[in-house]
Amino acid sequence: MSTSQDVNATAEQQTETDAPELPPRERVRRRRSSGVVSNDRDFVNALGRGLVVLEAFSATRQVWMAGMEVAQTVGLPKPTTSRLLQALTRLGYLHYSTRRRQYRLGTSVLSLGFAAREPFSLGDLVRPYLKELADTYNVHASLAGRDRLDVIELEVSHSLNTLMTLRLEVGSRIPLAGTATGHALIAALPEAELDYLFSHLKVRHEKHWDEIKASIEKGRREVAEQGYTTASASWNTDINGVAVPLIFPGGSPVYALACGAPARHLPVVKQRAIGQRLLSMTKAIEKQLLDGDIVIDPVDMEKAP
Repeated sequence: MSTSQDVNATAEQQTETDAPELPPRERVRRRRSSGVVSNDRDFVNALGRGLVVLEAFSATRQVWMAGMEVAQTVGLPKPTTSRLLQALTRLGYLHYSTRRRQYRLGTSVLSLGFAAREPFSLGDLVRPYLKELADTYNVHASLAGRDRLDVIELEVSHSLNTLMTLRLEVGSRIPLAGTATGHALIAALPEAELDYLFSHLKVRHEKHWDEIKASIEKGRREVAEQGYTTASASWNTDINGVAVPLIFPGGSPVYALACGAPARHLPVVKQRAIGQRLLSMTKAIEKQLLDGDIVIDPVDMEKAP
């Protein structure tokens, strides 16, 4: 018995000593091995395994990974890994591309690390555009992503006229349903994801679901017909908005460029003008990426700061 304990203790000490010298895959394997993480009776193995699955994406420095690659990286059985991947995807911590049949980190990872946020290249790319929108139209301009049933602000720019009215900063959340930003994000989702998303939105907005679903469908039609969507008196009874989906090359998750302001500052005519400007901005951003003028590492687009 004592020999077994000595062996485990020695193995743990060697893991801690050798880990910095080991290749990333071996470090991840050792992090989840029973001798390292399971001796503490208060340790929740299922939680630990899920977190190690997330760590696999940074440890290997790969943006996209197939389920088998993740299983091999963390040293878990494929069925176990598959269940963990599905759970993390449903929670928004991973994004699954049906085209690639691979996973990557999702926007929910951002919500865990905003206290230690560092600049990231996606923000550097869109920041000048957001500033132009805020200064030109006196609105709150933002880059946003979806975190489960919410919209999360990833980069923002304020107009002096709306700073005191729209107190939205990086990491702020607004509803996904009933907002122009949310509808732009929903409009770009594949049909396969909509049923799952709608079933959960229906639970959240049960009393007003018919009305809210109608507004979502209106937003989807607007994006399909004119490229952008608008909303009046949405998440706040005095706030109007306009937004456009922003999809980067390579099958990355969907983002949205959006503007919002009190209704008196953002009437319908102004919404339409901003909508057209948002469309031209998304085209300019896509061209910069395709021409290689600016290189966006997809990890940076959803990097846990």
